[in-house]
Amino acid sequence: MVALSLKISVGNVVKTMQFEPSTMVYDACRIIRERVPEAQLGQPNDYGLFLSDEDPKKGIWLEAGKALDYYMLRNGDTLEYKKKQRPLKIRMLDGTVKTVMVDDSKIVSDMLMTICARIGNKFDNYCTISMS
Repeated sequence: MVALSLKISVGNVVKTMQFEPSTMVYDACRIIRERVPEAQLGQPNDYGLFLSDEDPKKGIWLEAGKALDYYMLRNGDTLEYKKKQRPLKIRMLDGTVKTVMVDDSKIVSDMLMTICARIGNKFDNYCTISMS
């Protein structure tokens, strides 16, 4: 099988790396951590591969359990190796602001459940309504 040549972006560093198309995303992340010193920060489970779009509001997180060829990547595509967690500021009804860490690689309904669980009971009714 022909190797897939991808540009891997880690912060300000971009490296071209070769992968078999059948490589699982989890294994690709492991290989990146082994070969790119800049990717060795933090815990491996906190990072993932993100396929960005020309529109900065679009893009997809690659799922660890899928193979690279599932995403129909082409030679020269750029994947970002980046942290999945980010702080999200939430303004409460009383005007206070709470900051919650959310996992950007999750779907919105999963994020909402995380937010509701971390904010507490005051928010439970809203979460129940939003999920239905």
